[in-house]
Amino acid sequence: MASSSSCSSSIQTRSGPVDGDVLWMQPKHVSEHVWNGEPDRKLHIRRAVPTYQGEEQIPEEIVPLLRQCGFYWIMKMGYLKINATLISAFIERWRPETHTFHLRCGEATITLQDVSILLGLRTDGAPLIGSTNLDWANLCEELLGVRPQEGEIEGSVVKLSWLAHHFSHINIDEGNVEQLQRFTRAWILRFIGGVLFVNKSSSRVSLRYLQFLRDFEQCSTYAWGPAVLAYLYREMCSATDYKVKSIGGMCILIQMWAWERCTTLAPKRTPPVIENKPLGHRWLRRGNQHIGNDDLRVFRRKLDLMKRHEFVWEPYTPTVMAALPQICVVGSVVWFAVVPLICFHVVEWHQPDRVLRQYGLQQPIPGCPSQPQNLHGITLKGKQDENWFHLLAPIISQWNNAAQFRVDVYPRQQGLLGFNSDYMVWYRRKTKMFVDPNNANTAALVFICFSMFNF
Repeated sequence: MASSSSCSSSIQTRSGPVDGDVLWMQPKHVSEHVWNGEPDRKLHIRRAVPTYQGEEQIPEEIVPLLRQCGFYWIMKMGYLKINATLISAFIERWRPETHTFHLRCGEATITLQDVSILLGLRTDGAPLIGSTNLDWANLCEELLGVRPQEGEIEGSVVKLSWLAHHFSHINIDEGNVEQLQRFTRAWILRFIGGVLFVNKSSSRVSLRYLQFLRDFEQCSTYAWGPAVLAYLYREMCSATDYKVKSIGGMCILIQMWAWERCTTLAPKRTPPVIENKPLGHRWLRRGNQHIGNDDLRVFRRKLDLMKRHEFVWEPYTPTVMAALPQICVVGSVVWFAVVPLICFHVVEWHQPDRVLRQYGLQQPIPGCPSQPQNLHGITLKGKQDENWFHLLAPIISQWNNAAQFRVDVYPRQQGLLGFNSDYMVWYRRKTKMFVDPNNANTAALVFICFSMFNF
């Protein structure tokens, strides 16, 4: 697909989209409320990072076990501060219909490649789906060594405070491996419930994840990365509803993705890559833990007026890739696959076919989004006795055969995609280019002035 540098003779300043077949949820989308002048909505980030001895730190004693089960790298990043305003601005451009951000330069999204490279979390393996009707109190007693009493457990859910109370200190006799394993399982559960898969209360965690922590070697073989991305996608989709006031999941991934790709939104000083660590760890260095601007309108304006060269399609250069640990590149076949991301009942589609420029390839006009509309409505309520392996069998099969669903290979994209390329002409009719009408007017004025001086 050839690039083009010529300009159009007009610019769209209406709300958009012109054609409503792709963004069919626009009337209910938060961006519609912003365009209509309703009050800004800044999302609350639901998060409860586990602490040890009053500090945001991981106990050194459990680090070897965390490495063994594959959670160490991502846990370190759980302590990075989150800019809720930046997250809110990006949710205004997130589209549940396509699982992509609709930016000025085209569709872009957080992919399994980003999960691998930024978080160091495994992106292949068995999908995260299991039993939902176990005796959860017995499972606690078996794997944690303590049994929740009546009032401390509700169905499959326990309070994070209950875990923090019973596992506040490591009082383990030397060589007592079982006790160390129990503490590690409790710590992972606290991280799962407080950071990865945060429910609406932000104070409870489902014990259904405990069944995957029985054997630490086996734990590392599950597809935790796709599960984390599925849950984050679901939270992002829900948060596009103007009435929703909070968002959970691994929101720090949105922030790091934005910092790596959007030059006008990142901290002024980009830290160097750290050898043999996931790329996201470079933002943990002292002096880089900043929040930055807290004005939603500033972020919105930067996204509304973002120029083509201000978005980095390929931040993961050969130099970056060469410095990463092996876990960041294992299972890379799924990076290019249009497949379901599974976290029990949460199923969200991974759509690299819509963002091929993130892989350095030319972007054709994409087909219809893959996400079935009914999947957003599936819940566990009243389905504790369901056989989820049977219920989701076709979806699990597609995940297990991800290599068969790889996107077609297109030629390399040379330079920036032109304003009048086939894709961009199509995209401008399908997207909502601006969130704020004031920014749309500014862009129109700039375009008119540019056209006059270049006549």
